[in-house]
Amino acid sequence: MAKFCSLFSGSSGNCTYISANNTGILIDAGVSAKRIETALMERNVAPSSIQAIFVTHEHSDHICGVRVFAKKYGCEVYGTSGTLTGMEDNGVILNDHYHSISSEKTLAVGDLEIAWIRTPHDVLESCAYVVQTPDERRIAVATDMGHITGEIKAVLSGCDYVLLESNHDEKMLKAGPYPPFLQKRILGPLGHLSNDTCSTLLPELVKSGVSQITLGHLSQQNNKPTLAEQTAVNALEEAGCVRDTDYRLSVAKQISDSPIIWI
Repeated sequence: MAKFCSLFSGSSGNCTYISANNTGILIDAGVSAKRIETALMERNVAPSSIQAIFVTHEHSDHICGVRVFAKKYGCEVYGTSGTLTGMEDNGVILNDHYHSISSEKTLAVGDLEIAWIRTPHDVLESCAYVVQTPDERRIAVATDMGHITGEIKAVLSGCDYVLLESNHDEKMLKAGPYPPFLQKRILGPLGHLSNDTCSTLLPELVKSGVSQITLGHLSQQNNKPTLAEQTAVNALEEAGCVRDTDYRLSVAKQISDSPIIWI
C-alpha cells in the first residue's frame, strides 16, 4: 500500500509526501526545509527517508525549501528542463543531484514509478505528476494550471487518488483586493483553476475510477475551504455520484494537520 499526505497546500507553500515500501518522495518543497522536516517527523516519517523531490515548476511557493532540504539529506531533485532553468534563475543552485525529466515520460525512484504531464501555467515548463506504486496504485498531483487539457484529463482518469487544484472562487476574486492585472492572470488560460472549472472535471474522474480526491492549492484571499468543497460536492451530486460511496473528498489545508492516508 502507498502512503499520501498533503503537508502544505496553497499560495503560501506546497509540499506533498508520497511513499511505498522503502521509497519516499516529495512533490514540491515550497516551504522551508525546517518546516518540512517538522511536518514529516510529526507523522513519524524520517526526513532522511526522502529519496527525491519532484518539482512542478519554479514559483517560490513550490521550490523555496528545495535547495536546503536536498543538500541536507542528499536526495535527488527532478523537474523539466524549463523548470530547472527557472530554478537556477531564482537562485536555487543546480548540481549533480538535479536532473531534467524532459526527455523521459516515466522514471523509477526506488519502488515508485513517476510519470509527468505538461500543464498550462505562466512559467517555462510546468508539469503534474502521476506516481505508480508496486501494487499499481496511481496517485496524481495536479495544480497550477489555467485550464484542463485533454491530455491532463486522460492521465488523471483511472487514478486511485487525485490532488486537483481548486484555487479560487471567481466572484470572490473579482470582488477582492487583487489588482486587475493579477485577476486577469489568475483567470487566464495560464493561471489557476477555479472551483467551478475544477468541479466540471470531478464527475468524469469519479466515473473513471478515481475514488479519493483532495482539493488543493486554495487561495487564502479568494477562496474558502467550505466553498470549494460544496462546489465540488454539488457537481458530483448532480452527476449522480454519492459521497463516501463512490468517492471520498477532502480539502488540503495551507498548513496541514492531517494524518498520512493509506491508499
